[in-house]
Amino acid sequence: MRTVEKVMSTQLITARANDVVGPLRDVMLDAGVHCVPVVDHDNRPVGIVSAWDLVEEYDPQDGIANAMTSKVLTIGPSALVEEAAAVMRDNFVHHVIVVEGEEIVGIVSSFDLLGELLEVEP
Repeated sequence: MRTVEKVMSTQLITARANDVVGPLRDVMLDAGVHCVPVVDHDNRPVGIVSAWDLVEEYDPQDGIANAMTSKVLTIGPSALVEEAAAVMRDNFVHHVIVVEGEEIVGIVSSFDLLGELLEVEP
């Protein structure tokens, strides 16, 4: 199997904790993404908002800080995809933020891992 760097998405949409839910929900729908990392001013992850988090009805003007999950699961780009899969399985999540040092460089999803599995074993 390959490293996370080979399968991660690097075209990221990010948000800030003081942004509001309504526009973020629209951006996620328009872009077809299931989660958005929440970052601070130094591009360090402080949370994540998933489509699952937005199932609850939030007023469009509610702050993202109210909707986000603040437990941030991260992995390095040189980690094996099996390691990313284990983090997802052990924590019952579908996304892991990829960081170098403390800065976000990508995100890996369960769909990315399924794609890797399908390429390895036709």
